[in-house]
Amino acid sequence: MPLRRRNVARNVLPPYGVGMIGVPRATPTPPSADLPVDLRRIELLCARLRPEEDFQLERISWAIGRGPRAEGWDNVLWPIGRLEGHELVLRVARREATRALLGREVTVLRRLRGLGTSLPMAVPTILATGDDAVLVPWIEGDTAEQVAPAVRHETALGLARMLAAVHSGPAPEVGRNPVRGVPLASRTEAFEVDLERAELSSANREQARQRWCAGLAADLWQDRELLLHGDPHPGNVVAPPPGSGARATLIDWGDTTRGDPASDLGGLLLHLPSEVLLTAYRSTAAWTGVDDDGIWEALVARAWAWAVKLALSLFNAYPPGHGLAAAGTRMLSG
Repeated sequence: MPLRRRNVARNVLPPYGVGMIGVPRATPTPPSADLPVDLRRIELLCARLRPEEDFQLERISWAIGRGPRAEGWDNVLWPIGRLEGHELVLRVARREATRALLGREVTVLRRLRGLGTSLPMAVPTILATGDDAVLVPWIEGDTAEQVAPAVRHETALGLARMLAAVHSGPAPEVGRNPVRGVPLASRTEAFEVDLERAELSSANREQARQRWCAGLAADLWQDRELLLHGDPHPGNVVAPPPGSGARATLIDWGDTTRGDPASDLGGLLLHLPSEVLLTAYRSTAAWTGVDDDGIWEALVARAWAWAVKLALSLFNAYPPGHGLAAAGTRMLSG
């Protein structure tokens, strides 16, 4: 789930999406933290940080904050100082169940760091690690569900090329994600529950079911397991401030895994439910089989099915005024 970036105002959207019926929903409450994230723990973690090979902790101007900068379902971002004028935050696990996700994220980001200059998007820079903690620069900007449509379109095209690059590269050994990169059939029960909960118009409900069934009917992914981001929805892409000259950043790699790229492409379609993004992805991707029309058509069918499943999750979880609810609405009414 996305982090709540406390310095960013949410867009105000109409109370209900096009083709949607029902009552307003409340913003989901993150699971209770079972790992204490307080000033005492932060100070202890900072004292025990292990810097990356090309970084010295002495370069930091330390100024540990008294409260978090942002908070999500799995982690807390705590300000700890500055590096050459840039704010630094410590990303700290807040739940026992998600400890392994930070380790998985570190493994993949280290692997991608060597490709950083050639990647279409930026990724978080790991400066140091600790027990259940990662030191990274704070990333300025708005998440993709908060920006103007023209910026969202441009960012989505960048994400299409970014996912193509990630999928086409080597896939390190990382733990498996039980709900990403897996066969669609394993998510059928969850899809039916989400579809039943969602208060959609009959036309939108039928379209969602048709896309899901088409994905189920498509050929299964039979090629090598590709490296996946795992959760590239609009809340996990940060667009830079206008005029900054910076690249957009793909954040939150805790769900990274290996498998069928269709689930990542489903997340891509939440940014803009259009074949334009899939075309941009295919023109850039270099994994074996992407040029095979049969493999590609099956992948596209599964991607649209994944997009519907992810859209239902967002639509059910977030209130209509939230940007991620709007992303779900665009998909389900498009």
